[in-house]
Amino acid sequence: MNWESAAFDAIVVGGGHNGLVAAARLAGEGKRVLVAEAGSHTGGAAVTSEITPGYSVPAVAHLLEGFPRRIERKLKLARHGLRYAARNVATVALDRDGKHLLLPRTRKEFAAFREALPKDAEAYREYVAHRRALAGLVAPLLGERPPELADPDAFRRFLRRSVWRAMLKGGSTMQSLLRVLPEAIGDRLDVEFESPLLKGALAFDATLGGAEGPYAPGTSFRAILREATRLQGQGACLPAGGMGALADALAAAIVASGGEIRLDTEVSRFLVEEGKATGIVLSSGVEIRAPLVLSAISPSVTMLELAGARHVETGDIHELRNFSPRGTAAKINLALDRLPQFTGLAPELHGARLLIAPSLAELDETSLAAQNGDLPLEPVMELLLPSVADPSLAPEGQHVISIIVHNIPHEMEGGWETHREALVQRVIRTLGGYAPEIADAMIAGEILTPHDIERKYGLAGGDWHQGDIRLDRLLVSRPAPGYSRYRTPLPGLWLCGAGSHPGGGVTGLPGWVAAGAALERGNT
Repeated sequence: MNWESAAFDAIVVGGGHNGLVAAARLAGEGKRVLVAEAGSHTGGAAVTSEITPGYSVPAVAHLLEGFPRRIERKLKLARHGLRYAARNVATVALDRDGKHLLLPRTRKEFAAFREALPKDAEAYREYVAHRRALAGLVAPLLGERPPELADPDAFRRFLRRSVWRAMLKGGSTMQSLLRVLPEAIGDRLDVEFESPLLKGALAFDATLGGAEGPYAPGTSFRAILREATRLQGQGACLPAGGMGALADALAAAIVASGGEIRLDTEVSRFLVEEGKATGIVLSSGVEIRAPLVLSAISPSVTMLELAGARHVETGDIHELRNFSPRGTAAKINLALDRLPQFTGLAPELHGARLLIAPSLAELDETSLAAQNGDLPLEPVMELLLPSVADPSLAPEGQHVISIIVHNIPHEMEGGWETHREALVQRVIRTLGGYAPEIADAMIAGEILTPHDIERKYGLAGGDWHQGDIRLDRLLVSRPAPGYSRYRTPLPGLWLCGAGSHPGGGVTGLPGWVAAGAALERGNT
């Protein structure tokens, strides 16, 4: 392509799902958009990959939980090929003795839940209602641009809206949220429930993707934030064809609106002229100009490497460097010659989201091991057999299994290469306690450490949250106070990736809200 003759209204750097969402929104508003992706595929970590010929699996992320239906409809993704193999996927906490626990979604399932845990059933009903009420206060904030701290009037309006929402839900709801903020999820669950299996499953959801154990302060709020993200979405869904189907539909929406996507297009730096970002410079030396540049890659790389530290205030340099993501989960994908049989698991639940987190104590032990740089003896994990709902992912009668291994050290002494096989063996041995023939069914597989995820899928630090999601790293503090509204101090340059509000996961919200903010600014 003759880049010099191309005219673009906006350039999006990074073709992960947030970059694609931002580009699709801009293109849908009539902007001529270019997406520059350094890798050979779009979607970032939300892609489908082939383990071995004929066996495909969601490479890293394997369920769509928080992607809003309003974004899907606005971008007409169904028209561009997005379909679902399964919706409202169930969650099952696996038990070593085969007394598995289905977290209820319906009255019928709740009746079975009550039979299994008569002492915990009503407490669970109240817990879920309370968590959803608190999440209802948080959820609207996830789809909004954070307030401008330097504008007292704007900040007061933000506070009034938040207080008004709280009043509509009852003043006690806000008071309850404030009490929950500093709590440890383990302490909360120990008070409310007896079942170790139930407590382990609920705490797993609150800590997944983070480095903190269940007894760390603030993890109760993380459970609320996870629920708020789900409320923004449409339930746990499995796209037909795997997670890559979402990226494919977004890419099709961009192209249909006149945008362009260029793969294997590495950006070496931003063009900065007269104190403004005016385009990008490719590694080949080619310059491409546009009045609007959005970066879907990590804020630290965006500002300190591509923009250059000379365009960043000294205090902001410290903030951005401290925000460097560090992933704490590994991914293992396996091709199987049969459907693995989990002892005691009903056939209709083999397509569910399966959790191995037997108790708070065992979840805490894996967290402590990871913090000490050690592999857990018995890993805790989230499993999905996507080929049960989507047979296109494997040959007839055969299957793939997608495993997210929680509480894995980001760094290992001597490097990961000497520990990879040990992790795989511990995962398979733990799985064998639930599905005894799993080792015999294996045909091929792959393991992705946090470093592999970063290298292969462009996810900084291998961290799907793209930075801590503690209270002091959210809203006006994400990724740093001067960058929390997507617009950077360098005019013309915007952030639109998961390092910005509201954070990681496959939600598309950072890209959507950032593009909206950039459009609004461009029209004023």
